[in-house]
Amino acid sequence: MTALVCAVSMEASKPLVSPEIDPSELDTLKSVELQGVQVTSTRASKKTPVAYTNMSKEELKAVNFGRDIPYLLSLTPSITMTSDAGNGIGYTSLRVRGTDPSRINITANGIPVNDAESAQLYWVNMGDFASSVQSMQIQRGVGTSTNGAGAFGATINMQTENIGMKPYFGLDLSGGSYYSHKETLRFGTGLLKDHWGIQGRLSNIGSKGYLDRASTKLNSYFIQGGYFSDNTVVKFITWNGIEETYHAWNYTSKYEQSLYGRTYNSCGEYYDEQGNVHYYDGQTDNYHQQNYQLLWNQRLSRNLNLNVAGHYTKGKGYYEEYKTGRKLIEYLPNGYWFDSGFGGDKLKSDLIRQKKMDNDFFAVVASLMYNNQDNIEAILGGGWNKYDGDHFGLVKWVKNVPQGLELLPDYEYYRNNAKKTDWNIYGKVNYEFVKGLNGFLDLQYRHIGYRMQDPRRVQLLQSEVWPELRHHASS
Repeated sequence: MTALVCAVSMEASKPLVSPEIDPSELDTLKSVELQGVQVTSTRASKKTPVAYTNMSKEELKAVNFGRDIPYLLSLTPSITMTSDAGNGIGYTSLRVRGTDPSRINITANGIPVNDAESAQLYWVNMGDFASSVQSMQIQRGVGTSTNGAGAFGATINMQTENIGMKPYFGLDLSGGSYYSHKETLRFGTGLLKDHWGIQGRLSNIGSKGYLDRASTKLNSYFIQGGYFSDNTVVKFITWNGIEETYHAWNYTSKYEQSLYGRTYNSCGEYYDEQGNVHYYDGQTDNYHQQNYQLLWNQRLSRNLNLNVAGHYTKGKGYYEEYKTGRKLIEYLPNGYWFDSGFGGDKLKSDLIRQKKMDNDFFAVVASLMYNNQDNIEAILGGGWNKYDGDHFGLVKWVKNVPQGLELLPDYEYYRNNAKKTDWNIYGKVNYEFVKGLNGFLDLQYRHIGYRMQDPRRVQLLQSEVWPELRHHASS
């Protein structure tokens, strides 16, 4: 498989200060340093006994032509990645040292972004997020203590872009194989009245995919505003991701490829009465994820820094699929078929179903950092996270409906709710005994509470409202 990419980048900027202001009078160094404090508590340094790789904004930009972040990290040690569509846009995942994605902790500005239930990050919901990243650190192995999901295999720590000191406006255009394209509009106000700044981007990414019908449409934005002083930085950040991808989840065997070609995709496949093959156009995954972060970094003294952050993520979406030869007993209230006279679980039919999600995730994290500027660095931190998610499914259409049985439009055949609470506290100390010899201590306590509603309870409750339909069908 060969991919061709071309890119164009244009940027315009102007001086930060007006002629009436003496640039030497502006001391922005401390404010710039404070923008990175939020991630310091969870990152490794040269004195930390952890294998890690840092990627700067410039390194990310050099390879960022629209592919997801797993592909941008593919040249770092011990990284392997997969792509459902076959070209790195859409549903992608990564492994570090062969570790499953659910064992990789991922944070943005020290705030967890892993899905609370599956414990992995769906990069398709964060289209072009790399264009808003200032730096990234990949820790291989268990890594240092962090917030969010367990980091048994690796840790990926992302710091979002700093608000620049100078105004700018930029446009990035990329195009490549399989009708792949990326358009990113970037802007920044620079420092306004010595204390304020706004920065952001708008992005559109699309591709038809290497596999048949494995199309992807990603739209996103990133906006942040901040207040800066010598010892204080307060930033509000919001970004979203809207995705629509055609399913390419089934993968193919070598035998199938020998019959139908290397780009064969069985998702959405069905046959009509004459045995002709068709593919369902609505076989898509659709999701909208909205993120909010409020960051406060405070320099208490020359040796002491405090940072506190709050976060809220709203996720809502569904995927729709054509299913062939399904047992209808799976989609009706519990016990319905046993008194209906329709033959129990023997009746099958093609149908179209939707599986939907509606969830909320919010968190608070904080850390206090001490550095005596000589031989001791100490960090005390922790976080509290809460997830509340609804899962439910709808039957949109049934091909063969038995006489006397009427499936209600958009019949809801299951619903359940999951709640998860996760909190942790950690402490780290790095002490340099002599030049070149140091000791590192890292202790963490974590508590996880998880509760899921039994879907069968909902089915039983639903069966209570169907007595007239059961009577009608059995008679």
